[in-house]
Amino acid sequence: MQIRPLHGGRHGLPPDVVAFNQRERLLAALTEVVAEHGYNKATIAQITGVASVSRRTFYEHFDGKEACFIAAYDAVDEYLGRRLAELVAEQDEWPDQVAAALAETLRFFASHPTLARLSLVESSTVGEGMASRRERSVTRLVALLRPGREWHPGERELNEGIEEALGGGIAILVARRVAAGEAEQLARFTLGLIEFTLAPYLGVEAAREVASRHA
Repeated sequence: MQIRPLHGGRHGLPPDVVAFNQRERLLAALTEVVAEHGYNKATIAQITGVASVSRRTFYEHFDGKEACFIAAYDAVDEYLGRRLAELVAEQDEWPDQVAAALAETLRFFASHPTLARLSLVESSTVGEGMASRRERSVTRLVALLRPGREWHPGERELNEGIEEALGGGIAILVARRVAAGEAEQLARFTLGLIEFTLAPYLGVEAAREVASRHA
């Protein structure tokens, strides 16, 4: 990602436009710096250097590194949440809704490996402010999975906590791939991840058939 500084002197831009530009540049810079150095080793000096803004400008927008990180995480999570909601609405059947959401999530992070690292790996090293946000992301997936109970053909009822287990398991599985430097290859795990997620509800064969339509 190339970040170009605003040219010096009188640029004639309204203050709110300049502020927005600076804030977005800082978020992009933090994403780059965290991807390269990790959250704990990233410094405000590195972030402002990449963004080509002053330290004073940084503190006009954020209280510190954690606040900047949280803003970046929220921007990614909100965008992805809207995108997945659109895709889910386009699918008529629940299995295809889940499959489309999982496939798009992997595709998105494969296309943006620095965002994948920020959202899935480095977010676990940030302070208390991130806990509720990580939980929100998993809760969104859990809510998508719950209607699957109506599709379950088995005689035994599904365990009460299966959605939370699947949601947490998916997050861990994908995060491990990203941490291992395989973010750009995430799309190749689409088939297996969809099958893994849907199998408890549909059975292996039916889950595999849905996965094959979306992988």
